[in-house]
Amino acid sequence: MNILIVDDQRETCDFLSGVLSREGHQVQCLAEAEAALQRLAKRDSRPELVVLDLDFGPGKMNGVEALEKMKALDRDLEVLILTGKGSIEAAVKAMRLGAADFVEKDLYIGDRVSAAVGRIAGHIQALAEKKALESERRALLKERDYFRERMRERYNIVGDSAALIKALELAKQAARLPRPVLLRGERGTGKELFAAAIHHESPRADRPFVVVNCAAIAEGLLECELFGQEENAFDGAPFKLGRFEIADHGTLFLDEVANMSLDFQAKILRVIEYQDFERVQGTERISVDVRIIAATNSELEQAMDEGRFRLDLYDRIAFQTIWLPPLRQRREDIPALCDHFVQRFAEEVPGIEPLEVSPEALDRLAHYDWPGNVRELKNVIEAALTRATGDLIRPEDLPLPEPKAVPGAVQSGFTGLGSQAFPGQVAQFEKSLLLEALNACRWNQKEAAHALGLKYDQLRHLYRKYDLGALKP
Repeated sequence: MNILIVDDQRETCDFLSGVLSREGHQVQCLAEAEAALQRLAKRDSRPELVVLDLDFGPGKMNGVEALEKMKALDRDLEVLILTGKGSIEAAVKAMRLGAADFVEKDLYIGDRVSAAVGRIAGHIQALAEKKALESERRALLKERDYFRERMRERYNIVGDSAALIKALELAKQAARLPRPVLLRGERGTGKELFAAAIHHESPRADRPFVVVNCAAIAEGLLECELFGQEENAFDGAPFKLGRFEIADHGTLFLDEVANMSLDFQAKILRVIEYQDFERVQGTERISVDVRIIAATNSELEQAMDEGRFRLDLYDRIAFQTIWLPPLRQRREDIPALCDHFVQRFAEEVPGIEPLEVSPEALDRLAHYDWPGNVRELKNVIEAALTRATGDLIRPEDLPLPEPKAVPGAVQSGFTGLGSQAFPGQVAQFEKSLLLEALNACRWNQKEAAHALGLKYDQLRHLYRKYDLGALKP
């Protein structure tokens, strides 16, 4: 430790300097408080500890005055006061002003100063560790804020169509309630984006958002993944925290929830209901506070009718259900989505230039049915950026199937259907029949199928084909 001794008695300085030097400290001596203040004013040469005498004789700055000025220069500077007999009152005043300790000048001054310096050195080390931890905490908070902002950018939902705005309004309402949400829609409609949006709009926004794709994890591993495992739960298996524990006080997003087996659905139901569980091969009950958001593109009604999905689990996770619109119902969002995917791909991949999408290419995109929805559009735009050779993305750059030729009035000479060809008229009539039956049967699909003379599976196929769920009142 770097120590400065300030005392006008040369023999005291020499004696204490010898004691402290033998203990491994770097020691310097000054005879006046004024000289010590000048040294401290130079920030690059400040000591870690000042051993300061109280009395420098008539006409000289005393130790109490010097202490006040030293603390004004550096509030964290440690100061050890040396007192003569009869100056205890002054020493107490010095302690109130921030001195670390005081030692009386007597025959045992060497031992007393050594002991006091040891205590102060421990305090300085603890303070340094505290500062380091605080600095690390600030760095981690800064890093957290950075990644949180990147997460918000990653989960950015693009578009302003009426169908999208309606779904977003429902998501915003759901965010305020600490209850499960079920997101439904076709593949690629952005269910994870909506789950993240709900989390970031909720009171849990500063807590973890944990994603689990139930379809991507083997059934035997899903329990370990969600609930965790004790060490040696299996031969040589390490201890592992489960996603429920990681998501404590935050949000757990269970994607493709319909892919769970019936046995595992029962386990998940209990955890969602009671918010506690045991790790695999564990005996301790672990309590958590986790908000569940589930998602699926499966026909849950059919799965429940066939006994593949538990009714009680559906009731638990479907406190609020939000249907996400397919891209064909929000075609007006395609230009904005294209711009978004162009910019993101150009930022992520070196050498990719952000090109504009030509009007002809936009027209081609607007007339495609998008079975893979927004995810498919993203892949198409990224592929087009790698294929384009000019300064625009053109129709020939888009990896889309060629439009099918539709027989119509020009080929046959028949014009009685107006602007719609025969398949369009048939589809419109078919759709109107389905809607009429569903409305008459209060949207009970089994009754509607019976009324139309169709099998249930046939009606479900047509239900999906015409996206009738979006028209349900």
